[in-house]
Amino acid sequence: MAIDLNVCHRPFDELRNTLVAFRPEIIGISIRNIDSTNKRHVVFYYNYIKDTLDVIKQVSEAVIVAGGSGFSMFAEEIMKDERRIDFGVFLEGEITFPLLIENISDPEKVASVYYRKNGKVLFTGTAASADVGVLKVPPRAEMNIGQYRKISGAIGVETKRGCALNCIYCVYGFLNGKTMRLRPPSVVVDEIEDLALNSGVMDFTFVDSMFNVPKRHAGQICEELIRRNIKGLSWSAWFCEKSMDKEFINLIKRAGCRTTILSPDGFSDTVLEGLGKNITKGDIIRTYELLRAAGGIEVSYNFFKNPPGQDVRTFIELMAFSLKAKSQMGNRVHFEFNSMRIEPHTALYKTALAEGVVAEGDDLLYPKYYTNPRTPYIETMFNALIILKELRR
Repeated sequence: MAIDLNVCHRPFDELRNTLVAFRPEIIGISIRNIDSTNKRHVVFYYNYIKDTLDVIKQVSEAVIVAGGSGFSMFAEEIMKDERRIDFGVFLEGEITFPLLIENISDPEKVASVYYRKNGKVLFTGTAASADVGVLKVPPRAEMNIGQYRKISGAIGVETKRGCALNCIYCVYGFLNGKTMRLRPPSVVVDEIEDLALNSGVMDFTFVDSMFNVPKRHAGQICEELIRRNIKGLSWSAWFCEKSMDKEFINLIKRAGCRTTILSPDGFSDTVLEGLGKNITKGDIIRTYELLRAAGGIEVSYNFFKNPPGQDVRTFIELMAFSLKAKSQMGNRVHFEFNSMRIEPHTALYKTALAEGVVAEGDDLLYPKYYTNPRTPYIETMFNALIILKELRR
């Protein structure tokens, strides 16, 4: 039995009532994010996990298993911090979690499991990555996804796992590996067709780190979508500028793409190189002009306020680009400016250590942010501009 607290009117009351009625022996908790991706208005989700555990322990003696990407990023820290969690599933759980349930009294037999023994937190070692081409799709028709349909792009579809890019702040390489594991295009579109026909989901997001890396795989998915001609589909995805050209943009548009999400993060070659990006400023401008000319597609940009290598000149150039884009595209273009969350298992953490932004042993479970220590006033200027904009609304 599954309960989605996100769509419950009174989530903790419904959780309590469900536990009392169902009396489970094992309870799994999926921790997707530790905190919100929008760093201007941070929501620390981890506190809600603690609240959830409070409710569970009030009415249930069940074994508690935690998992999900948020858990995996801070697995040992969470196991030590929250002793009410009995087991932790590290990284991908489709294979590990069922095996753990079968061996709940002998977790040493199952790879990728954190468990407790004699008061200590132990780990069984990392399991091999799953073959995403054969993993079963969740039976979403049995889930309560009605409220998700009200939010554009809230339903996600995965076309691959793994990311070969080297962005210094990103944990995808740690969570999913550096080798890309591609789902067959026909299987991806089978899932989309099932969502549309059986769950009424006509608007979704491809949740890959970069949909068009590799470009050929993305193109095959678009061609399959066009071939099946599922009426009314609308979708968004994250794209890499390096693999964008006029022909490809026309293809994604015909396949139903209505929003391209771009995360260049910086706007100078020096900053882009410092961020570990595989693109240049020229790629950003070239892609912008192509998308502006295409029409019918919205463009969302993500930039960091004060990344490594940022200076006054690059700050002014970024502001000029955003103002020019808004004047030319109006509501078709959107900008998000965020601070850089320092996360473990990333090159940014090493940079932050070297620059004294964090110290060895700092608990990164509780958010810490990076701002270029040479130009801290740029972050202050960004914040002032954002506050001013919000006050004028």
